[in-house]
Amino acid sequence: MFFPSKFPTLATTIFSKMSAMAAEYGAVNLSQGFPDFRPPEELLSCIQRHINTHSHQYAPMPGLPALRQAIAEMHRRTHDTLIDPDTEITITAGATQALFALIATVVYPGDEVVVLAPSYDSYAPAVELMGGRIVEIPLNPDFSLPTFEIAKVISPKTRLLIVNNPHNPTGKVLTPVEMHFLENIANENPHLIFLFDEVYQHIVFDGFQHLTALSYPELRKRAACVYSFGKSLNATGWKIGYIVANEHLTREIRKIHQYEVFAVNSFMQAALAEYLPDFDPFALVAQLQAARDYLLAQLADTRFKPIPSQGSYFQLYDYSEISELDDIHFTEWLVKEVGVALIPISVFYKNPPKNQRLVRFCFAKRNETLQLAAQRLKNL
Repeated sequence: MFFPSKFPTLATTIFSKMSAMAAEYGAVNLSQGFPDFRPPEELLSCIQRHINTHSHQYAPMPGLPALRQAIAEMHRRTHDTLIDPDTEITITAGATQALFALIATVVYPGDEVVVLAPSYDSYAPAVELMGGRIVEIPLNPDFSLPTFEIAKVISPKTRLLIVNNPHNPTGKVLTPVEMHFLENIANENPHLIFLFDEVYQHIVFDGFQHLTALSYPELRKRAACVYSFGKSLNATGWKIGYIVANEHLTREIRKIHQYEVFAVNSFMQAALAEYLPDFDPFALVAQLQAARDYLLAQLADTRFKPIPSQGSYFQLYDYSEISELDDIHFTEWLVKEVGVALIPISVFYKNPPKNQRLVRFCFAKRNETLQLAAQRLKNL
């Protein structure tokens, strides 16, 4: 039986490829964005209790009311934002499903969707599957917003603008000036919808502050914000996230969500609802900032040059003093010959900048993991 591929040029993601190569060559895996340490023990205890007592049947389609209430309270506590748990929060099977549900809800054939490159790799396939067209705008050399270029490219055909904050892969955090610029764009373009990927909302370093779109009235009117418990709680394999949007947009998102997954793991939702009132994001930040600083110290005497990371799991390094190979060939060589798996930055672009030699390290690892990787890299 023959049918045409919807993605004839799409291959396995670079994350799967590099993790597979790391396993094959016995490399230290700093490529895919997952921790190698456990979630909070208190949360694991909550899960054990609910495994033994929960009914293990379908949760309500939007998510357990207790979890949605706990999420609303967490946002009030951490970001001073008020969210209606009944009409504005939907529990999803990870952030990726939330991203797809929003894109499937708002993007129609012929619509243009603006992405800011380098950008997370799941945005474009979802847009293209809906018949939309990606308009890629490169971030500035320091990875700040290219405000002139964004304003210039917005047209009546532009349906959606996707913003990732804190940013993967660069670790950049948007400033108040940049957020006000986006709010002005919203005010000037009433047809435009925003998707804010805020999965690293709690993971911000060095006194920087994560500014959520939910705090800006004009963005709040027409934005959907996506979050991940996997990132917030060091448990990426659980695949539980949520999406926050105004009541009208949430109603339409749920129409898609109910036919994608209907409902998400019920006993995990119950455990999260019990745990969240005691969740301290500052402990998470302290742990990850210590890991970032440890990596920086370990590589300080090498020819890898760090690009400051203000948040997320990731630290970029410039390797131009080490090799003239492009980043894909360089990372493949590193896995095979040095025994360290990293991610090339060019894969986050449709049209990568020429002569850019950057690689992404995931530092959400134990010190011994980072130390072993650094030992292997110090001779380069």
